[in-house]
Amino acid sequence: KFTNERKWREMQHAYSSILQAVVSNKYIHLLMKRDLLSTIRLEHELWCPLCDAFAPNPFVKTNFEASKMPGNVSAFPYPAGKEHYQMCRSSKEQMQQTVLGFVPESENVAELARGGKKGRDFFLDLSSAINEMYANEYAVSEKVWRRREQVRAAIEQVVSHSREFPPGTKVSVFGSSANGFGSPNSDLDLCLSIPASAAEFTKDGKGVEAMTNLASKFTAAGMRDVNAERLSARIPILKFNVPYNDNGTEILVECDLSLQNPLALLNTSLLRTYATISPMTCVLASIIKRWAKSRDINNPSKHTLSSYGYVLMLIYFLKNAKRSDGNPILPNLQWVDPQWAENPTTQYREIAEKPKSPQTLVAHPTMENYVVNSYFCRQGLEGLQKYCADNSRKGTTGVLLASFFHYFAYTFDYKKHVVSLGNKLVEKEIKAEEDGWSVFKSGLAIEDPFELFYDVAHVVKANNFLHIKKEFALAYSKIANEAHSKRDVITGKELIDLICEPVSQDES
Repeated sequence: KFTNERKWREMQHAYSSILQAVVSNKYIHLLMKRDLLSTIRLEHELWCPLCDAFAPNPFVKTNFEASKMPGNVSAFPYPAGKEHYQMCRSSKEQMQQTVLGFVPESENVAELARGGKKGRDFFLDLSSAINEMYANEYAVSEKVWRRREQVRAAIEQVVSHSREFPPGTKVSVFGSSANGFGSPNSDLDLCLSIPASAAEFTKDGKGVEAMTNLASKFTAAGMRDVNAERLSARIPILKFNVPYNDNGTEILVECDLSLQNPLALLNTSLLRTYATISPMTCVLASIIKRWAKSRDINNPSKHTLSSYGYVLMLIYFLKNAKRSDGNPILPNLQWVDPQWAENPTTQYREIAEKPKSPQTLVAHPTMENYVVNSYFCRQGLEGLQKYCADNSRKGTTGVLLASFFHYFAYTFDYKKHVVSLGNKLVEKEIKAEEDGWSVFKSGLAIEDPFELFYDVAHVVKANNFLHIKKEFALAYSKIANEAHSKRDVITGKELIDLICEPVSQDES
């Protein structure tokens, strides 16, 4: 009996990879005897990547534990008929029902979409519901943008009059309140941007001391619930609420103010540019974040993934998903050829190397001798906007949402690869060599777009990763099952509610 569960899981995973390589080789019949090939196909039918295990061999009648383990070729019948494959599928489904609580549906999204008029209408309705929900609940109006800017300006005025910071210090908004992937209710994340000429100010505790003094100035200026408790944390943060008069109604805007966070501003600018060229990406992200929050897999403090991590996964998926002409659904802003971007009517092109200049190379604010290449395509975005608008045909949003769930449930190789916005496939072994990432971490790994050494998913523990992967499969299975349903198909809004069904007490 294996006492090391991780080791046993890795052995099963490695064995399943060998079986997969055999059954997917179209020339294997020339290399292997029929009886052995038949056995391998039957055994491969028992593997479930979501359970990370083989189902019990239905042809073994003994209680001897070793005979039920993968690799016992003598236990399989030959020749194998349809009934034998069905026995293997039934055994696997029983295991899935026990381990996962449901039987996953893995049929390709294209097959669902091709399901005649029903398939087309199904995804049209889902897409319409997604777009309507985004417009009603997540789209940020000009009124909200103005409120945020007025609050930011008021804070900057207090900072300037406090005389605690070097002249020219600005207050900048970052995160979901500024990157286009938030909602009207997003808190305001701000940082104090110190001029480069006064860079030494942030060292030797001067910045924290100034923020401590600033807290009393905020209170005097009428700001509420000023909280300086987190100024002693690794990343000092001042929390407070700013009263805002909205046509006679007072609104309290929740604010978090940090000190000198240039990389957060850079990430915000990158995501904001993606939001500008492809509003559809924001629409998809809003539903994905709604799903992740409802399913309780969106809380880094509980060792699940941050909203930022899910947005990076979505961009990774869209940059790798192809249109009918072979071009990506979403161009990669950090690598797209600027000349192609101006007139994207030909085959997609990327640059071989990012520009390296004093304007693009930025010293890391806390890590010595680490330089960040801040380059991404920022100009001539009109061509990319038109290119992405062409992707937003009726029904596309629903198909892409289903495809996103399917991809990260069944297609992405978590054991080998890293979610990266780079211009090539990034392998975990390379990250282990270059940045010291663990080669034993078989779960989710996400490379930050600028701090390439940083794994955005490092907080996700092994069991939580398996749970997240299961939730991807469950979300896709709900879509597929409704698409196949012989009863009246539920509405798109009802399907979103089904996908985003809150976790019950029994599940949590």
